[in-house]
Amino acid sequence: MRLFFATDVHGSTRCFIKFLNTPSIYGAKAIILGGDICGKSIIPIIRNPNGTYKVSFLGKTQIFTSAEKLKETKDKIAASGAYYYEVDENSWEAISNDKDKLQMLMIDLMKERIKEWITLCEERLGGKDVKVFISPGNDDPYEIDELLKSHYDNIILGDGLVSNIDREHEILLLGVSNKTPWGCPRDLEEDEIATRIDNLVSEMKNVEKSIFSIHVPPYGSGLDLAPKLDKNLKPVLGPGGTPVMSACGSIAVKQAIEKYQPILGLHGHIHESRGVHMIGKTLCINPGSEYGEGILRGVIIEIRDGKIKDYLFTQG
Repeated sequence: MRLFFATDVHGSTRCFIKFLNTPSIYGAKAIILGGDICGKSIIPIIRNPNGTYKVSFLGKTQIFTSAEKLKETKDKIAASGAYYYEVDENSWEAISNDKDKLQMLMIDLMKERIKEWITLCEERLGGKDVKVFISPGNDDPYEIDELLKSHYDNIILGDGLVSNIDREHEILLLGVSNKTPWGCPRDLEEDEIATRIDNLVSEMKNVEKSIFSIHVPPYGSGLDLAPKLDKNLKPVLGPGGTPVMSACGSIAVKQAIEKYQPILGLHGHIHESRGVHMIGKTLCINPGSEYGEGILRGVIIEIRDGKIKDYLFTQG
């Protein structure tokens, strides 16, 4: 069986479309998107009274009138992972100065894109001979969970569930993290993460041949190295001005993998920590993320006779 795994696309429609293309490109029979599927910012497209549009994006301000340019701009914003919002200047000023209104708008735009993605997924892969697994991550708000439901048996979407990949292998999907400085929606205490994993494992028939797709990597694995931050959330710099790196993964995830020894652990969360690490007999992988450039980083994994036979990192 050949799997493809990617994670942390953060709203990038370009990356999501590439993800949907991986069965035909790599011959994957199961594809897994492991969390942080929502974007992080809104780019207003200001509608002026004279019929022009103004947008500031990627450090440039553009003014244009054509419908073609408007569509092109929206596509570029969506490809980057941000959300576009067409609005007049006074309305945008009122929204941007009201924290609650801005948050409500962000949630609405997240839901709208998730709906678009689910439609794309169903149109391209629904009912086909490939399993699709999509789960949220710690950055993703709980308001999107109601949308993460499938109309096809081969498309499985959601957080905190166990499903069959094939007759021999099961997958555990869990989109949480230990506590972060940003207080993300699915940040949990370590003991709660441990409890959730234990509860999900209790639903499994054969954990020894299972796959754990848990958004946060195991602590101290090298898959969880990120810049150390001071009390003002600024990177701590070492000699020569280089950032000091520190482990920020989950102790509960590490202990669960040590205890249950699935054949494979699939993780993300830390974009710059692409790599692999063995915990006992479990191969743990973080493919990293470069969504802002529209680049999909991923990994192809070959499973044979209940064991990992090979893997290959991809990007494109």
